[in-house]
Amino acid sequence: MKRQGIAVHLIAVAVAGALAVPVLAKDTPVSSQWAAGPVKIDGLDQDWQGATFLTDPGSKAKYAVKNDATNLYVLFVFDDPISASTIEYTGMKVFFNPEGRKSKDVGVLFTKKEVTAEALISSLEKAGESLTEDRKAELRKQGVYHMFEADAINAKKAVVPADPAVKTDPPVYHSARKQRAQCYEFRIPLSRVNQAGGIGAEPGQAIKLGFEWGGMTAQVMKQMMAGMSSGGGMPRQGAGMSGTVGQPRDDTPRGARGDIESSFEYQRDPRTSLHSFWIDLKLAAQ
Repeated sequence: MKRQGIAVHLIAVAVAGALAVPVLAKDTPVSSQWAAGPVKIDGLDQDWQGATFLTDPGSKAKYAVKNDATNLYVLFVFDDPISASTIEYTGMKVFFNPEGRKSKDVGVLFTKKEVTAEALISSLEKAGESLTEDRKAELRKQGVYHMFEADAINAKKAVVPADPAVKTDPPVYHSARKQRAQCYEFRIPLSRVNQAGGIGAEPGQAIKLGFEWGGMTAQVMKQMMAGMSSGGGMPRQGAGMSGTVGQPRDDTPRGARGDIESSFEYQRDPRTSLHSFWIDLKLAAQ
């Protein structure tokens, strides 16, 4: 039976139908589109109407890129649940180089992890949210939550410029789904001031941008071994995929959640498939 819980933010997604027809992205430079208004990172597509979508030939994922004066925004849409499931296990690494070279020295790792109610409460309070005792009690009714995290990749430990007078948005992401489509929405700051996960570029500049997900990671191996030791084979995938911060985990029994979960359950194990591609991106200028 599906557990009942209190979501911190309830998010639904409507993808595919109203999106622009995608084209294949090869070695042609990609032009970012200007974001005319604020982009809410919630896993929804209403901020992407009319966007130009390209397709990664390897994973068949569709993606679009835009920016404003302060942030870069990327939206991925997966119609293939096998390709989408790899991100659920390994997260998405986004690499960037303002000098136009392929380099994995700097980037952001976007991941989703399970946390207890107490850990969620602690995280929300550290983020500045004031929780009443009643609200905490509601959150504690659900034992496990999913949280989205963004961790800076700084392989060479480069010094990050600091300026208390400058406000730079941190990198964030959310995901959500509807029917067989899975959507991942990312925000990465253009400036590196106060943000190790910032690009260090300005509107109108050309950068190299790389995406990587999947592969046999230590976490994937741990999950596979846990599944085999429990006699359940491959651990169930797709649970809790709604794009929320503090989303209650979905413990609906196997086979009871529709085609996308069934496809995750019974097709070949996708978690060892590594997907990676790079683009030359020209940031839009206002």
